[in-house]
Amino acid sequence: MDPHHVSEAWRALGQQLAQFRKAAGYTQHSLAPKALSARSTIANTEVGRQRPDCAFWGRCDALLDTGGVLTAAYDRVLVLQQQYRRDSSTAALHTMIARAEAACPPPTNQNQPPYRAPVQHEASARNSADNPDIVTAMAAQERIHQAHLSRRALLQAVPGSLMAALPETSPTHKTKTVRVDPAIVDHFTRMRCVLVESDNRIGAATILPTVRGQLGLIAEYRRATQGPLHDALLATEARWAEFTGWLSDDLGERAAGDWWIAQALTMAQEAGDTEFTGYVFARMAQRAAEALDQDRVHGLARAAARSGSKRAQVQAFATVHTAHAHAIDGNTSRFQAAINDAHHLIADIAPDQGLGAFCTTSYVRAHEGDCWLRLGRPHAAIECFHQALGTWPESYQRDRGLYLARTAAAHLAADEPEQAANTALAALELARLTRSTRVHHHVTTISSQLTAHTTAPAVAQLHAALTAAATPA
Repeated sequence: MDPHHVSEAWRALGQQLAQFRKAAGYTQHSLAPKALSARSTIANTEVGRQRPDCAFWGRCDALLDTGGVLTAAYDRVLVLQQQYRRDSSTAALHTMIARAEAACPPPTNQNQPPYRAPVQHEASARNSADNPDIVTAMAAQERIHQAHLSRRALLQAVPGSLMAALPETSPTHKTKTVRVDPAIVDHFTRMRCVLVESDNRIGAATILPTVRGQLGLIAEYRRATQGPLHDALLATEARWAEFTGWLSDDLGERAAGDWWIAQALTMAQEAGDTEFTGYVFARMAQRAAEALDQDRVHGLARAAARSGSKRAQVQAFATVHTAHAHAIDGNTSRFQAAINDAHHLIADIAPDQGLGAFCTTSYVRAHEGDCWLRLGRPHAAIECFHQALGTWPESYQRDRGLYLARTAAAHLAADEPEQAANTALAALELARLTRSTRVHHHVTTISSQLTAHTTAPAVAQLHAALTAAATPA
């Protein structure tokens, strides 16, 4: 398969989007905010330059009333792309085998029979993290050869059923011989706290590889245990999985975020971790609110409440998203009642580092601003955002950028383009420092909505800053 085939498939999908958009009477500008994207995202997708995730195509199907045509086409393109990658990896593997055969001379004694061995693969990772090759022994022409190939090439080229049948050479996989120190649970808890702090300051992109690696290690320890220690490690793994989902969301990898948070919920329930089960349901309600899925927000917030969490911060976190559901419904009185309940739940709580510790008065006030903005009350939203940001923790840099971007959106809705542009510029700087795709996306959306005010100095400066950020160094 030629890579051109994959590019053409993405281009054809983009053309389908353009046709449905025009038929529904949308311009790129008018569709973008409803699809929770920027105008440039719509434009680039329609010509095949940008490849949004499944959630984007699902929103477009709903907005354009296509009956799921775009999502189905997206799935077919993904299958084609994965096939191309598998074919490429298989070809690379065959090339490596051929080179290994060429480099291995025939036996010097022609009368000596060649070494015969069963076909087998023995993989061991090299030490360098920067060169993640696998030394693979291959039986070719009844002689053993070695070749270096990447982990990805091996995993994509060798069928899953064969990989499952390979001998396990890592001692950590032989669960009967591994002794697990119970103190390892506390170790992973402390490490996660450090990485959460790092995420707040330097963003998800830098730490996500580390988090995924630690998740694999936690799973190995968990498989080697039974009883209470097994459940404790499973509960720990659930927290790391939810954290991975959060990082994926911030990088714009919505489908990965869906998968990880579903894993976190399953693990928490299996471990009997009531507090964290309630928290994950609240997180799922938060994600549903971002997707404007009010029915799911209501249901998930109720599930969080039913989980039986005794922790006030977790209860408040769930109540905040009940408020969001009422705001999406347009029910102002119920929204206000829910947001007041959230404020009361945490009013007398001393700051700590436990589950949901981020759910402070500032956090609830910021979400109150979000809800006012949903309800078409931008001035009330601006007041809430300013109150929240005035007491926002200094270490939560990325989240400060997020709420600065939402403050900019409120200024724009209040017909204050200069203030919107200046606030968006501050958010853009924090998006750059923390490498947050989510904050950058919000700023890009605001910039695209300011095109009617390009003569304003702050607006021109915002456009120039975004252009500079998009230009390769």
